[in-house]
Amino acid sequence: MEYLFDTHTHSNFSHDGVPSLNALAEAAINRGLKYLAITDHCDKDCVALPGFSWVRQIDLDTRKREFAAVKAKFADRITLAEGLEYGYAKEANGLYLDVEKSYPTDYVINSVHIVAGTDVYFREYFDCRSKQEAYGTYLKDVLASLDAPYHYDSVGHITYIARCATYDDKRLLYGDHADVIDEILRKTVAKGKALEVNTSSKGTKCDLFHDTTILRRYKELGGELVTIGSDTHTPEGLSTDFDLAAKALLYCGFRYAFVYKEHKPVAVSLEK
Repeated sequence: MEYLFDTHTHSNFSHDGVPSLNALAEAAINRGLKYLAITDHCDKDCVALPGFSWVRQIDLDTRKREFAAVKAKFADRITLAEGLEYGYAKEANGLYLDVEKSYPTDYVINSVHIVAGTDVYFREYFDCRSKQEAYGTYLKDVLASLDAPYHYDSVGHITYIARCATYDDKRLLYGDHADVIDEILRKTVAKGKALEVNTSSKGTKCDLFHDTTILRRYKELGGELVTIGSDTHTPEGLSTDFDLAAKALLYCGFRYAFVYKEHKPVAVSLEK
């Protein structure tokens, strides 16, 4: 079954994105998608924390104009949701509140990338830490991010820590961090946020979501809101492995994934 949506994508307004808004929308249409959230990086964490001045900041004024034009151009062919991905750091909370006031969105992903002063995309984060310490410290920051004062809709890629990890077994396993993962899942449910199933497995050689125990536990704790996002930075990656993600969710008892329109969840059936 084709799943005709993608809730986590990046254009060249992200510092690491490739396609223009127009090219990404066209690629989604050509692939048959009916809904696309373009969630470019808004990296105020890199402004608030030292050592990240090299990260290009998003030009929100230009993006707002271009997004409006592309949305109008393809309005009869695809629903385009104007999204952002916030990189959490408590020091950046005020900066994100300012963004929120001046830049209306349909959907916001709250993600953790920088831990203990290092982006966990880079191997130096792992070189001086055991896997238990590296993953545990990251998960504590994910837990802290849930109390961010700005609005967000979903908890982004909690398995991000594994993408560039240097350990033989990179998987984030529930049993290794059950207490803090339970806290994350309970708070996600309590706050009415969605848990993202991120299908990007770049560099991990891991199965999707690494350990479906986490998804089953989320369901047991009352979780219903789940999103599926490719996290693609190129047109070719749109909705990659969504069939596998849907199978995993169905196995864990979910019947719907959700897309967001004006920050409201809209159910999409996972069943054929």
